[in-house]
Order: sequence, then C-alpha cells, then structure tokens
Amino acid sequence: MQKTLKSLTQMATGVAFVLLLSVVASAQVSTSGQVNLSGTVSKFVELNSGGAVTLTGNSGGGVSTDGVAGDPLLVTVALGELGPANSNSFVKLSVPLKIRSNTNYVLSMSATVASGTSSNRMLASDIGFGIGAVTRSTSVVGLHTGGSDVDNTSGDPTGASNGAVNSTSGKFEYTAARSHLGAFSSSTTVLSGSRVLNAVPRTNTNGLVFPAIFSVKPQFYDEGAMTATATFTIAAP
Repeated sequence: MQKTLKSLTQMATGVAFVLLLSVVASAQVSTSGQVNLSGTVSKFVELNSGGAVTLTGNSGGGVSTDGVAGDPLLVTVALGELGPANSNSFVKLSVPLKIRSNTNYVLSMSATVASGTSSNRMLASDIGFGIGAVTRSTSVVGLHTGGSDVDNTSGDPTGASNGAVNSTSGKFEYTAARSHLGAFSSSTTVLSGSRVLNAVPRTNTNGLVFPAIFSVKPQFYDEGAMTATATFTIAAP
C-alpha cells in the first residue's frame, strides 16, 4: 500500500513538473504593431531673379531696382536716350531669370507699351526681346541635367539675323519670329522644358538661370516718353 502511495505521489509530482514546463514554453516573449504613413508630392514651379541686370549702350538712365539672386523678380530700369542723340548701335538690357521646378514647366510673358499717338512714335515692335543661351550645366549642384529646354523666341534680339533696315521705309525693324514685344501683346510662351531640379532640399538655392534680353535701336522717333512692362509667368502644364 505504501509503495502504491509512493508511486502515485511520484506520478503526481511528475505531472506537475510537465505542466510547469508547458507553461514556461508558451509564455509571450514578443509583440508587434504597425504605423502606416501617407503623403503627397505636388507639382512645383518657381520664378525668381537670377541676379544683377546688365545695361549697355545707354546714354543716361540706369538701373533703379536691380535684381537680387533668389528674390522675387522686380526690376526697374530707365533706358535713357533712345533717339538719334544716342550714337550707340543698341541700348541693351539683360535680366537674369531663375526657374526651379520638380516637373515640366512653361514660362510665358505678356507686355504692354505706352508711347503716345503719332505715327513715328516708338512701338512695341521697336523693343527687341529674346532669351539668351539656356544651359543645364553639370557644375550646378542638384540641376537636372537630363532635361531639355525649348526657346520659343529668336534669341538675342541684337543678333544680325533678328533685324534689318527696311529698304522702303529706312527704319530698322526686328523681323524674326517673336523677336520683339509686339509679339507678346498677350501671354505667349517664352521657354518650356522638363523638370529643373533633382530631388534636393528646398534649401538648395540653385536653379536654371538664363538672361531675358531687351533692346532698342536708337532712331529718329518722335519726341516723347515711352514706358513698357513685361510680365513673366511660370506654370506647370
């Protein structure tokens, strides 16, 4: 009888030990959870000043409000004498523009000119306009050099192929397509292209910089004042 009780006691102890091991083996040793994120990258385009302007061939006048690289584009320039008292071939203004984008862009311009009512007054077509060389230099950090840009002007308006003296009237005229402000009386594309910057932080101040060039050939215009405003707009199509 004692043997039987001893055996039962040993068996019960063994069962208890096995159960204890089972509890230890199934204990929780880790847990997990999730954090789900979402976001959006929108199209972005930006136009600013590309730096200080250059004025040449002027007699009098000067730069009243210059361009500052990275600041909003707001330039005011007095071209000075535009009549025959100025013996220079052209009065020429070069205004650096800087554009930045993470998508395709379209840069447009519209112009207004006021200069009196006489038949020999200075007209919008007497103010040359064009875009200078546009280069995606590999030396500009963050610039998307795999892109391309299409100039919708005839380039530097003072170029020999962009104007000539009319053999009938004797007046110098800008004759190339979109080579003067008269071609931009309503908003018209100036330059278009692919994304400008690679995936770089906003603090990267680089962009695509190129000159917008304006020019006037001094001639025997009627006496009087002329004012002109060129408004640039950039958009993502």
